[in-house]
Parts: sequence; structure tokens; C-alpha cells
Amino acid sequence: MNIIYLLQVVLTLVMLIHTSILDIKTREVDLKVWLIYSPLILFLYFDYKLVIPFLYLYSVITTNVMIYVFYRLALMGGADLFLSVILSLGNAVVYPFFFPKLSEEGIEPLVILLYASLLIGITALGNMIRNLGHINGDLPFTTKLSLMISGKRIKVRDFLNSKFLFPLTQIDEKGNVSLRTTFSVDEDDAEWRKKFQEYVNKGIIKEDDEIWVVWGVPVIPFILAGYVISLIIGLPI
Repeated sequence: MNIIYLLQVVLTLVMLIHTSILDIKTREVDLKVWLIYSPLILFLYFDYKLVIPFLYLYSVITTNVMIYVFYRLALMGGADLFLSVILSLGNAVVYPFFFPKLSEEGIEPLVILLYASLLIGITALGNMIRNLGHINGDLPFTTKLSLMISGKRIKVRDFLNSKFLFPLTQIDEKGNVSLRTTFSVDEDDAEWRKKFQEYVNKGIIKEDDEIWVVWGVPVIPFILAGYVISLIIGLPI
């Protein structure tokens, strides 16, 4: 472990902490922020001789293709994609305290994604447990499962005073109600609150009515946590 590696880790943590704060507060990270942190990819110059080329390329390509697919499906934002590219190129090698072998040989980008996904999955499982008993039994199984994993049932009043919540309950001008199971990261939560406020004002719905919503999850904090875990535990195989 040398000064260059320590500098790589510290600067990566600074980037992840900074962008995590922005993600939590606004769900947006300005392109200029990524330009500031893009020189982190220069650490690849010090790492590329240490990795197994095929293993590293497999890890980088797999990680970024997966993030790109989620981005194209509007399930993740552009900030997550920019971060993934910088993180995977700037951290080809890390030296975990436990199970370091594969992380020292180039699989680090995939390990970070694995731990971040695991943490998101644990969060989803906790939400699923909280939703037990709150799902209408007449709904299709796939709809019930989706609502249990990502949804939350709240009063319209609470939704109007919220931030970064998106309605899964859909209501039209005639008061007809339907459910959706996904939303796009391109949606504006403020516009949804404005629309539901208009429904309340017109008497279409009441503030005490309950609706299903989904939280616009800030992904970067999970990637930060995944990176920290990867510095402690590599891939235990």
C-alpha cells in the first residue's frame, strides 16, 4: 500500500461523499461536477499493469453496460452513469483487508456494483416486510409484488407535503383510479404534487384519501456504501 493508492482512495471517497450529498438533496449532479472529478481516471495509469486485463475489462464492461441499460430504461439517472465510468476507471485495483485477491486483480468495479445492489435489495426487503397486510388481495400478483417492494401507502395530504415521492396511484379528471408499478427518473415530483393539489381543489380526491407512492431512490449513497464495503471486504470466493 503506497501514497498513490491512499490518494486514490481518499479522492474517490471525496467524490462519492460530495455527489451523495447532492443526490440526496436534489437528485441531480451537475455535469461540471463530473468534469472536476474526471481526472480520477488517471489512476488507471498506475493500476493497469497490476490487473489481469481480461478480468478487468470484463468487470468494467459488465458494470457500465448494466448501468447504461438501467439509464436507457429511465430507471437510473445520467449522474449514476457518469459516476460508474469514473469509479470503474479510477479504481482498477483496491486492497481490501479481507478476501483481497480478485479486487487486486481487477474485479473491483463489479464488486462495488454487487455490494451497492445488495444494499438496495436489503432496503427493498425491509419495505416489503413493512407492506405486509397493506396490499389489496384483488390485485395481480406481479402488481402486488412490485408495490410491496418499492411502494408506500400514504395520505394525499402527506404526499402534497413530500419531496421526491412519485404517485403510483393514477387518477384522471373523472376520478377514475388505476395503478402503475414503475416511474421514470425524468418525471418531476413537483409537477405531480401540483396535479394532485388541483384534484383536491376540484373535489376529485380528498386529503385524507390514501394513495400508493414510490420514493425516488438516491443511488449514489448506495454506491458510496458499496465502495466502502469493498475496501474492507473483497469478493469472498
